[in-house]
Amino acid sequence: RRVGKVPRDRVHEEVVKLLRAVKLDESYYHRRPRQLSGGQKQRVAIARAIATHPELVICDEPVSALDVSVQASILNLLLDLQRESGITLAFISHDLSVVRFFSDYVAVMYLGKICEIGPAEAIYAPPYHPYTEALLSAVPVADPEAEQKRIRLEGSVPSALNPPTGCHFHTRCPRKLGDVCEEMEPPAQDAGGGHCIYCHIPLAELRQVE
Repeated sequence: RRVGKVPRDRVHEEVVKLLRAVKLDESYYHRRPRQLSGGQKQRVAIARAIATHPELVICDEPVSALDVSVQASILNLLLDLQRESGITLAFISHDLSVVRFFSDYVAVMYLGKICEIGPAEAIYAPPYHPYTEALLSAVPVADPEAEQKRIRLEGSVPSALNPPTGCHFHTRCPRKLGDVCEEMEPPAQDAGGGHCIYCHIPLAELRQVE
């Protein structure tokens, strides 16, 4: 499908430019999807996304279905495109290790509500929202001798169409305080440096997390 106002006699030239922008050569111009690997398909998808020179591209789990070795190349490609063109990339992922590698600013969300938001470096150091703490506990640690405490959330995720009252996370929160979590939305607590946590647990207590 043609997008934009590229004259027909320049379509081939423009497509080749896009292929080269995502590190694919001209030989891929005539290939069918079945002839591409998972990583190559993702590069083509990125080329389609940037074809109209957008100011914002939303990347929804762009590497979740790829092998780890391929993930790194796709993430590096996105970062290169961002630096070269100035595109703003909104990156959506459940993998906080990937988010840390990729993002300058992070918002942790649960059932459509922001739990914690701030610069990436602040999100990965205490104080944590209890949900952020659980997500970070699932990130593999490269040191084989390190002892890692895994936090497993109990129960199932409630319906996003009918979320719990108060704090949306209270039905699964291992650090729930009591009725206040069920009845009142959590306040915004300023942790400094643009870092904000929405939780009833005082910041002083959240800072004591290991």
